[in-house]
Amino acid sequence: MTSDPGVFRDHQPLAWTFHRGTARWVFTDTGGVSPPVQPGRESAGTPWTALPEAPRVTDSLSEVLGARVSCRSFRDEPVDLPRLAAVVRGCYAVGERLALDDLEVVERPNPSAGGLYPLELSLIVRDVEGLTPGVHHYVPAADGLELLRAGPFPRDWVEYLFMGQPWVAQAAVVVVVSAVTGRSLVKYGDRGYRYLLLEAGHVTQTLLLLATGLGLGAVTIGGFYDDELAGLLRIDPEREVPLYATALGVPGEEGRMARRALPGSP
Repeated sequence: MTSDPGVFRDHQPLAWTFHRGTARWVFTDTGGVSPPVQPGRESAGTPWTALPEAPRVTDSLSEVLGARVSCRSFRDEPVDLPRLAAVVRGCYAVGERLALDDLEVVERPNPSAGGLYPLELSLIVRDVEGLTPGVHHYVPAADGLELLRAGPFPRDWVEYLFMGQPWVAQAAVVVVVSAVTGRSLVKYGDRGYRYLLLEAGHVTQTLLLLATGLGLGAVTIGGFYDDELAGLLRIDPEREVPLYATALGVPGEEGRMARRALPGSP
């Protein structure tokens, strides 16, 4: 008798173990102790680029949603820094500070469980005007980029790193979302790992819509070699884990299907 492929537990036991292991019942409630505030990841003394003023998206939300497409066709030309600044700042910047009695709230463009903001944004830059090729890290509190590793990196190696996806190596820049696990899991326990994944999705969707509204092509990437990518980004994979990536560049084709450049299509 053939087993039912819809039975999650039988066909994907590791995923099932994760899901059930982070499920909540009354007797698994961790109580949610608030951790002390942890600073963002930053490296003093590294080369620094302050982000410039950036253009605004003028299309309506419905227009941007209608225009969004997973773009795997990129021109071999640079992305300008102001548009990249608009994308990075728009999805993870530190905004206005609001006070209520003894409580201070810092506005951010995306929701975060407990207001802990465990994510970090790293940029693998191939061709951006005004930026040295290499790995840059976005520091939200200072609204700038620090250069952690100078490039350039061989395209075939970048393609390998992202599990043979050639369009990643053709993009002008790849934005990688990683999570500092201690910022969230200290309060929420293993359930907090789900929140990390959700927050990476929030940030990446905003990134996609901003890129689309600014005329850039973008495609999300979930496939990569985790430890090798962490090594490139200079992060400790036992403390900070890469979760999601997005390749950005100037679209190379006209038309929605041409921009998709689906594998196997003529």
